[in-house]
Amino acid sequence: MSRLKTRYLFNFVDFGSICSNCNVNCCKRFYAILLPEEEEEFSQNSFMVETELGCIKAIGSRNGEPCPFLDGNGRCKIYSNRPLDCRIWPVIIYYDFKTGERVVYLDLDCPAVSKGLVPREFVERVVEEFRKIHIDEEWLKKYTLAPWPNHLVEIYRFKK
Repeated sequence: MSRLKTRYLFNFVDFGSICSNCNVNCCKRFYAILLPEEEEEFSQNSFMVETELGCIKAIGSRNGEPCPFLDGNGRCKIYSNRPLDCRIWPVIIYYDFKTGERVVYLDLDCPAVSKGLVPREFVERVVEEFRKIHIDEEWLKKYTLAPWPNHLVEIYRFKK
């Protein structure tokens, strides 16, 4: 899947109105895993994240430092070009190693999720678009195993 097509399919995602009043700022606390096709674009700001199945690249918060793409007001300088993981968060899609299913979660570390501000229709649309793109299963397994707080609530499952 090309980076441009992925960006196009998820261009409806805009958390500006929800995130603008948030003082938690996920980009000061978390990292985003890069799809293989995103790695070159972000190579100067990426770092490796180790998993049991090998390393994957990420951008964002690291060693207590915020994402290098945040401006002084806590806003993303690359919002329209941000990676897929940034684009769909607080929706997370993991691989279930027992069933082979893809499992969709909402991350409860996002205040918008815990306050019920993320519309179900939005999540359904993310899942619908996600089902259209090819995500390498080996990459998804590594993504699933990347260290993360995992305060998640499961909302949907599907087979590839």
